[in-house]
Amino acid sequence: MLKKIAFWSFFSVFSVSCIAWLAVLVMDAAQSESIRWGAKKNRAERARKATGPIVIGVAGGWKKGYQPLLNGVNMARDEINRQGGLLNRPISVIPMDDEMSVVTGMRVAQEFSDNQNMVAVIAHPNSKVSLSTAVIYEYYGLLMLSPLSTNPALTRQGRSLIFRNIPSDDADGVTLAEYAAEQGYQRVAIYYLRDDYSRGLANIFERRCYELGISIVDRLPYESTYKPIDYSGDFNLWKRQFKFDAVMLAGFLPQAADVIKTMRKAGITVPILSGGSLDNNELITRAGEDAENLIVVSTFDAQAANEKVASFVSNYQQKFNQLPNRNAAQGYDALYLLAHVIKTTGSTVPTEMADTLHSVTDWVGVTGPHTFDADGDVHGKPMILKKVQNGQFQILR
Repeated sequence: MLKKIAFWSFFSVFSVSCIAWLAVLVMDAAQSESIRWGAKKNRAERARKATGPIVIGVAGGWKKGYQPLLNGVNMARDEINRQGGLLNRPISVIPMDDEMSVVTGMRVAQEFSDNQNMVAVIAHPNSKVSLSTAVIYEYYGLLMLSPLSTNPALTRQGRSLIFRNIPSDDADGVTLAEYAAEQGYQRVAIYYLRDDYSRGLANIFERRCYELGISIVDRLPYESTYKPIDYSGDFNLWKRQFKFDAVMLAGFLPQAADVIKTMRKAGITVPILSGGSLDNNELITRAGEDAENLIVVSTFDAQAANEKVASFVSNYQQKFNQLPNRNAAQGYDALYLLAHVIKTTGSTVPTEMADTLHSVTDWVGVTGPHTFDADGDVHGKPMILKKVQNGQFQILR
């Protein structure tokens, strides 16, 4: 009898503890939801009543090759402010370096979100960082426009405030594979950085190659590190065992430049195909003549016979003493796109801006026309192919 009483006493205490624990979880969830809606509501109310500067955050790896992105945003800000701003208010840009790191990126996203005067962010270049921070921006009611994150998953999570103004990896991978088919390549090798972006691009490229009848003779990953790595073993193996017409390389600077130099040193002279992450003059500076015959996908043609592009290139070159690359153009377009949305909406309330942005059709920037779908993806931008020839990028088509 005593055993039964002890058991039921224990069961009773255990049940009460479980119920209390569940109640705490429910209360925490309710409190969290209350905080979320409070933050969203407060931001919206502030935006609706604001008369001061329109605050927009910008995040990227400024010390890791993405300073041109910030240059493009700042140049657009200066031009818009010289013309009287938006809704009779100036634009204020707050830049933060996310170091291309998920941990730092999430800290940046939280700082941006804590600023109740901020209405939108242009962030982040790295897809892994964007995927991790998107939930924070959505939670706190900030509109996020990513100028360079290409992972398709970014806009496939049912979030209403998350956008990108660059085509996804689907477009890059398909474009490269179709170019390979056009050139008559029958056998291609793939070398990709072991990260989400590079793996995803390699997957899309390989799938489209399969559909087009192109054989993938081998596929190897390399590690993400800023320390020197000897890649020569992989390329010497390829040289001995396989015949191929091209190499598809997915990765980032500065590592990709070392990969290319090692590949050429091993005697691999075939064309190298890559995504937009290597559309950067810094690659040519780092890889030198080994960069010759590299083909990249891009969204920006600095030589386009277009008055808007010509003006942008001239002004950028005068201001920063260098030609603008894709990153600069994407940042420039991102802020002008937000400006277009704010003027069209007549409001800086993030949810109202998002509603307008979802319905944008054929807005034209220096990177071409922009049309957005219900997911927040851009469509209609031309996919440009560039080739390194005589030490500079030349437009193929």
